Amino acid sequence: MVFLKPLMLPLTWSPTDLSSQVHTDLLLRVTTAPTLAALGQTLIEGIPGLVGLTLWDADDLAVTSAGIPMEASAAPVMPLLEGSDYGISTAPDLQLPPELLAVIDLRLRYFAAQQQIDTLSAQLSSLTAAAHTDALTGLPNRHAFERDLNELAASNDPFAVVFLDLDGFKGINDQHGHALGDSLLKGYGLWLVRVTGPWGRVYRMGGDEYLLLVTHFPGSAEDLQRWAQERLPVPFVDGVSASLGIAWRHEREAISDVLRLADQRMYQAKGDRPRTARQMDRRLTHSAGTTQGTEN
Repeated sequence: MVFLKPLMLPLTWSPTDLSSQVHTDLLLRVTTAPTLAALGQTLIEGIPGLVGLTLWDADDLAVTSAGIPMEASAAPVMPLLEGSDYGISTAPDLQLPPELLAVIDLRLRYFAAQQQIDTLSAQLSSLTAAAHTDALTGLPNRHAFERDLNELAASNDPFAVVFLDLDGFKGINDQHGHALGDSLLKGYGLWLVRVTGPWGRVYRMGGDEYLLLVTHFPGSAEDLQRWAQERLPVPFVDGVSASLGIAWRHEREAISDVLRLADQRMYQAKGDRPRTARQMDRRLTHSAGTTQGTEN
Protein backbone atom coordinates (compact mmCIF):
# COMPACT_ATOMS: atom_id res chain seq x y z
CA MET A 1 0.00 0.00 0.00
CA VAL A 2 1.36 3.43 -0.96
CA PHE A 3 0.36 6.05 1.56
CA LEU A 4 -0.10 9.58 0.25
CA LYS A 5 1.76 12.32 2.04
CA PRO A 6 -0.45 15.18 3.23
CA LEU A 7 -0.07 18.45 1.38
CA MET A 8 -0.17 20.44 4.60
CA LEU A 9 0.76 19.83 8.18
CA PRO A 10 -2.13 18.11 9.96
CA LEU A 11 -3.77 19.51 13.01
CA THR A 12 -2.58 17.84 16.16
CA TRP A 13 -5.01 16.32 18.63
CA SER A 14 -3.59 15.09 21.89
CA PRO A 15 -4.87 13.81 25.21
CA THR A 16 -4.42 17.28 26.64
CA ASP A 17 -7.42 18.36 24.55
CA LEU A 18 -9.58 16.22 26.82
CA SER A 19 -9.58 15.34 30.45
CA SER A 20 -7.49 12.33 31.41
CA GLN A 21 -10.61 10.34 32.27
CA VAL A 22 -12.25 11.06 28.89
CA HIS A 23 -9.05 10.05 27.08
CA THR A 24 -8.85 6.82 29.06
CA ASP A 25 -12.51 6.10 28.34
CA LEU A 26 -11.93 6.60 24.60
CA LEU A 27 -9.05 4.12 24.59
CA LEU A 28 -11.21 1.62 26.46
CA ARG A 29 -14.14 2.07 24.07
CA VAL A 30 -11.86 1.57 21.06
CA THR A 31 -10.36 -1.53 22.65
CA THR A 32 -13.78 -3.06 23.26
CA ALA A 33 -15.58 -1.93 20.09
CA PRO A 34 -17.57 -5.05 19.06
CA THR A 35 -17.63 -4.36 15.31
CA LEU A 36 -15.78 -2.36 12.68
CA ALA A 37 -18.73 -0.02 12.35
CA ALA A 38 -18.77 0.53 16.10
CA LEU A 39 -15.04 1.26 16.00
CA GLY A 40 -15.48 4.05 13.44
CA GLN A 41 -18.44 5.53 15.29
CA THR A 42 -16.54 5.45 18.59
CA LEU A 43 -13.69 7.48 17.07
CA ILE A 44 -16.06 10.03 15.52
CA GLU A 45 -17.83 10.54 18.81
CA GLY A 46 -14.68 10.58 20.96
CA ILE A 47 -12.31 12.87 18.99
CA PRO A 48 -13.10 16.60 19.18
CA GLY A 49 -13.73 18.24 15.78
CA LEU A 50 -13.62 15.01 13.81
CA VAL A 51 -16.40 14.88 11.19
CA GLY A 52 -15.18 12.07 8.96
CA LEU A 53 -12.92 9.05 9.25
CA THR A 54 -11.95 6.08 7.09
CA LEU A 55 -9.68 3.18 7.94
CA TRP A 56 -7.93 1.49 4.99
CA ASP A 57 -6.26 -1.85 4.43
CA ALA A 58 -3.07 -2.53 2.48
CA ASP A 59 -5.00 -2.68 -0.82
CA ASP A 60 -6.51 0.81 -0.40
CA LEU A 61 -9.88 -0.73 0.40
CA ALA A 62 -11.98 0.91 3.07
CA VAL A 63 -12.20 -1.26 6.17
CA THR A 64 -14.73 0.98 7.87
CA SER A 65 -15.94 4.57 7.65
CA ALA A 66 -17.87 6.98 9.80
CA GLY A 67 -19.13 10.51 9.23
CA ILE A 68 -18.18 12.16 5.92
CA PRO A 69 -17.17 9.53 3.34
CA MET A 70 -13.70 9.89 1.80
CA GLU A 71 -11.91 8.54 -1.24
CA ALA A 72 -8.45 7.01 -0.93
CA SER A 73 -7.25 8.95 -3.97
CA ALA A 74 -8.26 12.31 -2.50
CA ALA A 75 -7.80 12.02 1.24
CA PRO A 76 -4.34 11.92 2.82
CA VAL A 77 -3.83 8.39 4.16
CA MET A 78 -1.38 7.95 7.00
CA PRO A 79 -0.19 4.58 8.31
CA LEU A 80 -1.42 3.77 11.79
CA LEU A 81 2.04 2.53 12.79
CA GLU A 82 5.35 2.08 11.05
CA GLY A 83 5.04 -1.09 8.97
CA SER A 84 1.31 -1.39 9.63
CA ASP A 85 -1.01 -2.88 7.02
CA TYR A 86 -3.61 -0.28 7.90
CA GLY A 87 -3.95 3.44 7.25
CA ILE A 88 -6.24 6.23 8.40
CA SER A 89 -7.65 9.37 6.84
CA THR A 90 -9.61 11.99 8.77
CA ALA A 91 -11.61 15.11 8.08
CA PRO A 92 -10.21 17.48 9.06
CA ASP A 93 -6.72 16.02 8.70
CA LEU A 94 -5.67 15.28 12.30
CA GLN A 95 -2.49 13.91 13.80
CA LEU A 96 -3.70 11.45 16.42
CA PRO A 97 -1.76 10.29 19.49
CA PRO A 98 0.43 7.21 18.87
CA GLU A 99 -1.17 5.22 21.70
CA LEU A 100 -4.60 5.71 20.10
CA LEU A 101 -3.28 4.67 16.67
CA ALA A 102 -1.66 1.58 18.23
CA VAL A 103 -4.96 0.53 19.83
CA ILE A 104 -6.81 1.07 16.52
CA ASP A 105 -4.23 -1.06 14.72
CA LEU A 106 -4.56 -3.86 17.26
CA ARG A 107 -8.35 -3.77 16.99
CA LEU A 108 -8.22 -3.99 13.21
CA ARG A 109 -5.84 -6.94 13.44
CA TYR A 110 -8.25 -8.61 15.84
CA PHE A 111 -11.19 -8.17 13.46
CA ALA A 112 -9.11 -9.51 10.55
CA ALA A 113 -8.06 -12.56 12.59
CA GLN A 114 -11.65 -13.16 13.68
CA GLN A 115 -12.85 -13.02 10.09
CA GLN A 116 -10.20 -15.53 9.07
CA ILE A 117 -11.20 -17.84 11.92
CA ASP A 118 -14.85 -17.62 10.88
CA THR A 119 -13.94 -18.38 7.27
CA LEU A 120 -11.78 -21.36 8.21
CA SER A 121 -14.45 -22.61 10.59
CA ALA A 122 -17.07 -22.47 7.84
CA GLN A 123 -14.74 -24.31 5.47
CA LEU A 124 -14.01 -26.95 8.10
CA SER A 125 -17.73 -27.42 8.76
CA SER A 126 -18.34 -27.80 5.05
CA LEU A 127 -15.55 -30.37 4.70
CA THR A 128 -16.79 -32.28 7.75
CA ALA A 129 -20.31 -32.38 6.37
CA ALA A 130 -19.03 -33.59 3.00
CA ALA A 131 -16.97 -36.32 4.67
CA HIS A 132 -20.09 -37.62 6.42
CA THR A 133 -22.46 -37.36 3.45
CA ASP A 134 -23.04 -39.74 0.58
CA ALA A 135 -22.39 -37.79 -2.61
CA LEU A 136 -25.11 -39.50 -4.67
CA THR A 137 -28.09 -39.59 -2.31
CA GLY A 138 -27.23 -36.84 0.18
CA LEU A 139 -27.80 -39.34 3.01
CA PRO A 140 -25.37 -39.77 5.90
CA ASN A 141 -22.67 -42.26 4.92
CA ARG A 142 -20.71 -45.01 6.68
CA HIS A 143 -18.50 -42.49 8.51
CA ALA A 144 -21.59 -40.73 9.87
CA PHE A 145 -23.01 -44.08 10.98
CA GLU A 146 -19.81 -44.97 12.83
CA ARG A 147 -19.81 -41.58 14.57
CA ASP A 148 -23.47 -41.89 15.61
CA LEU A 149 -23.06 -45.48 16.72
CA ASN A 150 -20.11 -44.52 18.92
CA GLU A 151 -22.26 -41.87 20.58
CA LEU A 152 -25.06 -44.36 21.19
CA ALA A 153 -22.65 -46.92 22.58
CA ALA A 154 -21.30 -44.38 25.06
CA SER A 155 -24.81 -43.44 26.21
CA ASN A 156 -26.11 -47.01 26.66
CA ASP A 157 -29.41 -45.98 25.04
CA PRO A 158 -31.41 -48.76 23.34
CA PHE A 159 -31.45 -48.96 19.56
CA ALA A 160 -32.09 -51.29 16.65
CA VAL A 161 -30.04 -51.74 13.49
CA VAL A 162 -31.84 -52.49 10.23
CA PHE A 163 -29.63 -53.64 7.34
CA LEU A 164 -31.16 -53.33 3.87
CA ASP A 165 -29.86 -54.59 0.56
CA LEU A 166 -31.65 -54.09 -2.78
CA ASP A 167 -32.47 -57.28 -4.67
CA GLY A 168 -32.27 -57.16 -8.45
CA PHE A 169 -30.45 -53.84 -8.59
CA LYS A 170 -27.52 -55.13 -10.65
CA GLY A 171 -29.92 -56.18 -13.38
CA ILE A 172 -31.27 -52.63 -13.61
CA ASN A 173 -27.77 -51.23 -14.07
CA ASP A 174 -26.88 -53.86 -16.63
CA GLN A 175 -30.06 -53.49 -18.69
CA HIS A 176 -30.85 -49.78 -18.40
CA GLY A 177 -27.59 -48.09 -17.46
CA HIS A 178 -26.23 -46.33 -14.38
CA ALA A 179 -28.39 -43.22 -14.79
CA LEU A 180 -31.53 -45.19 -14.00
CA GLY A 181 -29.65 -47.09 -11.30
CA ASP A 182 -28.57 -43.85 -9.64
CA SER A 183 -32.13 -42.53 -9.78
CA LEU A 184 -33.33 -45.71 -8.11
CA LEU A 185 -30.75 -45.40 -5.32
CA LYS A 186 -31.72 -41.79 -4.67
CA GLY A 187 -35.43 -42.54 -4.80
CA TYR A 188 -35.17 -45.43 -2.39
CA GLY A 189 -33.12 -43.31 0.00
CA LEU A 190 -35.81 -40.63 -0.03
CA TRP A 191 -38.45 -43.29 0.61
CA LEU A 192 -36.56 -44.64 3.61
CA VAL A 193 -36.17 -41.17 5.11
CA ARG A 194 -39.88 -40.48 4.60
CA VAL A 195 -41.17 -43.65 6.23
CA THR A 196 -38.60 -43.68 9.03
CA GLY A 197 -39.35 -40.09 10.05
CA PRO A 198 -38.41 -39.25 13.64
CA TRP A 199 -37.82 -42.86 14.65
CA GLY A 200 -34.23 -42.97 13.52
CA ARG A 201 -31.70 -42.09 10.86
CA VAL A 202 -31.08 -43.52 7.39
CA TYR A 203 -27.59 -44.14 5.99
CA ARG A 204 -26.29 -45.28 2.63
CA MET A 205 -23.49 -47.69 3.39
CA GLY A 206 -22.31 -48.00 -0.21
CA GLY A 207 -23.52 -49.68 -3.40
CA ASP A 208 -27.14 -50.77 -2.93
CA GLU A 209 -26.86 -51.15 0.86
CA TYR A 210 -28.66 -48.97 3.38
CA LEU A 211 -28.88 -48.97 7.13
CA LEU A 212 -31.42 -47.65 9.59
CA LEU A 213 -30.33 -46.76 13.10
CA VAL A 214 -33.64 -46.82 14.96
CA THR A 215 -33.60 -45.04 18.30
CA HIS A 216 -37.18 -43.88 18.97
CA PHE A 217 -39.50 -46.56 17.62
CA PRO A 218 -42.87 -46.40 19.46
CA GLY A 219 -43.39 -50.11 19.88
CA SER A 220 -41.92 -53.51 20.61
CA ALA A 221 -39.35 -55.47 18.66
CA GLU A 222 -42.20 -57.43 17.05
CA ASP A 223 -43.90 -54.16 16.05
CA LEU A 224 -40.69 -52.94 14.43
CA GLN A 225 -40.31 -56.21 12.54
CA ARG A 226 -43.87 -55.98 11.18
CA TRP A 227 -43.49 -52.31 10.26
CA ALA A 228 -40.16 -52.89 8.51
CA GLN A 229 -41.45 -55.86 6.50
CA GLU A 230 -44.53 -53.91 5.40
CA ARG A 231 -42.97 -50.55 4.61
CA LEU A 232 -39.31 -50.91 3.69
CA PRO A 233 -39.06 -53.51 0.86
CA VAL A 234 -41.19 -51.38 -1.50
CA PRO A 235 -40.40 -52.15 -5.18
CA PHE A 236 -39.83 -48.95 -7.16
CA VAL A 237 -38.99 -50.80 -10.36
CA ASP A 238 -40.20 -54.20 -11.53
CA GLY A 239 -37.87 -56.89 -10.28
CA VAL A 240 -36.28 -54.72 -7.57
CA SER A 241 -37.12 -55.05 -3.90
CA ALA A 242 -35.14 -55.16 -0.64
CA SER A 243 -34.08 -57.76 1.88
CA LEU A 244 -33.64 -56.66 5.47
CA GLY A 245 -32.35 -57.87 8.79
CA ILE A 246 -33.01 -56.36 12.21
CA ALA A 247 -31.09 -56.68 15.47
CA TRP A 248 -31.60 -54.92 18.79
CA ARG A 249 -28.87 -53.79 21.11
CA HIS A 250 -30.10 -55.98 23.96
CA GLU A 251 -29.71 -59.12 21.81
CA ARG A 252 -25.93 -59.03 21.95
CA GLU A 253 -23.40 -57.85 24.51
CA ALA A 254 -21.00 -56.26 22.01
CA ILE A 255 -21.96 -53.61 19.46
CA SER A 256 -20.04 -55.46 16.76
CA ASP A 257 -22.18 -58.55 17.38
CA VAL A 258 -25.36 -56.49 17.00
CA LEU A 259 -24.21 -55.37 13.57
CA ARG A 260 -23.18 -58.93 12.68
CA LEU A 261 -26.58 -60.27 13.74
CA ALA A 262 -28.48 -57.74 11.63
CA ASP A 263 -26.22 -58.57 8.70
CA GLN A 264 -26.78 -62.30 9.13
CA ARG A 265 -30.55 -61.87 9.28
CA MET A 266 -30.54 -59.74 6.16
CA TYR A 267 -28.70 -62.41 4.18
CA GLN A 268 -30.87 -65.11 5.65
CA ALA A 269 -33.79 -63.17 4.20
CA LYS A 270 -32.02 -63.12 0.85
CA GLY A 271 -31.56 -66.85 0.96
CA ASP A 272 -27.96 -66.36 -0.20
CA ARG A 273 -25.98 -68.20 2.47
CA PRO A 274 -22.72 -68.79 0.52
CA ARG A 275 -22.41 -65.06 -0.10
CA THR A 276 -23.23 -64.18 3.46
CA ALA A 277 -19.85 -64.88 4.99
CA ARG A 278 -17.95 -62.97 2.30
CA GLN A 279 -20.19 -59.91 2.52
CA MET A 280 -20.23 -59.99 6.31
CA ASP A 281 -16.44 -60.12 6.56
CA ARG A 282 -16.15 -57.18 4.15
CA ARG A 283 -18.53 -55.08 6.21
CA LEU A 284 -16.88 -55.93 9.50
CA THR A 285 -13.48 -54.99 8.03
CA HIS A 286 -14.86 -51.58 7.02
CA SER A 287 -16.38 -51.14 10.49
CA ALA A 288 -13.30 -52.21 12.47
CA GLY A 289 -12.57 -48.66 13.59
CA THR A 290 -16.06 -48.40 15.04
CA THR A 291 -16.31 -51.73 16.75
CA GLN A 292 -13.01 -51.33 18.56
CA GLY A 293 -14.33 -48.30 20.40
CA THR A 294 -17.94 -49.44 20.88
CA GLU A 295 -17.73 -52.88 22.42
CA ASN A 296 -19.15 -53.06 25.92
